[in-house]
Amino acid sequence: MARRGKTMSTGALVLALLIGAVLWWIDNHDKVTKELGEYTEYSGCTLASHRNNDGDSFHVNVPGGKTQEFRLYFVDAPESAYKTYGGGDNNGERLRYQAEYFGLESRDKTTGLGMMAKKWTADVLGRGAFTVHTRGERVYQGPRQYCFVKVRTDGGDRWLHELLVEQGLARIYTQGATLPDGTKRGTQEARLLKLESEAKKAKRGGWGM
Repeated sequence: MARRGKTMSTGALVLALLIGAVLWWIDNHDKVTKELGEYTEYSGCTLASHRNNDGDSFHVNVPGGKTQEFRLYFVDAPESAYKTYGGGDNNGERLRYQAEYFGLESRDKTTGLGMMAKKWTADVLGRGAFTVHTRGERVYQGPRQYCFVKVRTDGGDRWLHELLVEQGLARIYTQGATLPDGTKRGTQEARLLKLESEAKKAKRGGWGM
């Protein structure tokens, strides 16, 4: 009998813990959701002309008359120019890493690829309205926000970051995230690696320079 009573007590404890967990989830659901960040969808966006627009970062006219600066998750397009900043810093090291990734021999070739990516992105986003999904996650605490962009192509709706990798215009690098459609980060990384492998074989973009 004592053994049975001990078993019942354990079961009651487990049940109490489960009930407590459920009650905690109900009480804190809104807070947890807010901390994780749900995506805000901006449909009907257009590209805003700006001198800092690049292959993976650009200014966007969002509904309501506002302009916001975004940067794509998962990908890093080469710098389109060698730049120096205040305090003597420059983007030379970043260009070197980008050159090594694509196997490019010079800074000029790397910035040339960056210009290709910049023009390609401007062309794609300039064709018409597109959709931006963002959780408001800041890039290095600056004004830019990480995002996913969905564009309309001949083959249907596509993610812009995937197209950049597919065209050999960006490396798989920087912040990743679960996609707005629920695709997990690891699944997306595997898909990007497949697209990159195909781009290498076809010698597209930086893989053919």
